[in-house]
Amino acid sequence: MFDIIKFKSFIWIMFAMVLSGCGANGNNPAEQRRSIHAMQKATLQEVRARYPASDQALKQAAGYGVFALQSNKIMVVGIGNGYGVVHDNRSGKETYMRVAQAGTGVGLGINQIRFLMVFPTAKSLSDFIDHGVMLSADTHASAKYKDKGGATPTRTLSTQPAGESAVSGIHIYQLTDNGLSAQAMLYGYKYWPDDALN
Repeated sequence: MFDIIKFKSFIWIMFAMVLSGCGANGNNPAEQRRSIHAMQKATLQEVRARYPASDQALKQAAGYGVFALQSNKIMVVGIGNGYGVVHDNRSGKETYMRVAQAGTGVGLGINQIRFLMVFPTAKSLSDFIDHGVMLSADTHASAKYKDKGGATPTRTLSTQPAGESAVSGIHIYQLTDNGLSAQAMLYGYKYWPDDALN
């Protein structure tokens, strides 16, 4: 029987292990911000090309986030870390963020993943920046080598800030850059502002 308390403890232990993981390319904050914006631009272009409906969703949204994540899965343990930026469509403000991932289930493989998160409301956007905790049940098989494959359909997740009800309706468009995986895992994600870049 699944024990959510034990799973949460596992998530935070694994999260602590990846806090010092790699960030964006660059020798200083200015170079890292440029690297993040290049990733943001490329991801937005690719998502719009593969999922035309995402363009209208972006125009109507309160904001969006674009992230790059390296995810590693061996047997029942999955961990990952990465970086990204959240854009507020109304104010134009951008918040640079880090992400750590931990999970348990059955999985094998290494994935380099980029994903676009579309926030439909100002509350879902602010809750994500302020709290940045998500749970996701992930069951899929993916493979990409060079220019073959590598996209998954949009998903809808919920932010789950401590002490507050879940805010639903955040759309996720995921792109797999390379790697091979087959898994059925329950993930916890933690996002937080990158003090060095903001």
